[in-house]
Amino acid sequence: MKKHNLVTLLALGACLIPLMTAFAYEPGREFSAEAVVNTREGRNRMQVTFIVNRYTPVEELQNLAGVLENGGQFGLLSVLKGRRDGQLRLGAMNMPIALVVAEEQGRGYRYLFLTPRRIQVDEEMLGEESLNYPFGIAEFEVDRFGRGEGRLHVAAALSIDADGYVEIEDYDGVDGTIDRIKQLR
Repeated sequence: MKKHNLVTLLALGACLIPLMTAFAYEPGREFSAEAVVNTREGRNRMQVTFIVNRYTPVEELQNLAGVLENGGQFGLLSVLKGRRDGQLRLGAMNMPIALVVAEEQGRGYRYLFLTPRRIQVDEEMLGEESLNYPFGIAEFEVDRFGRGEGRLHVAAALSIDADGYVEIEDYDGVDGTIDRIKQLR
């Protein structure tokens, strides 16, 4: 189980740095990258594009932190349903992103894209454990030249511990990386 500070994962705390600071450039709106996912069957690579429609404001993030803390991850899922803060493009397929966060990090930005993971019918019918891992999360850092790398959680469970840290747990050890990130615009 991985623990993340609210600021570094979902930025769901009051101490989130506002997006518009005295920074040399604004956060990016589109990124291309290579996603590498580790599974029991091996390693899969695919080209992905992250597109930002809007960044989630600090006030909304604070409300979502309360929902996760009080209503758990299924309460958060319910609130995020239908949101389209961005999209993830895998070839010709577009998937909605429910939450997009950008946080200034030194001479670059840290980004978080969160989406309710699509649940396959066989999982639902069989009641498999993976239903308890309903989120897909991409988190990465990009420097001032628009290059970076990060982590990918394709099936994750979220919770907040007693110290206010967000915990990410990957389903059955399935996780990945995001490599060769390039900011397109």
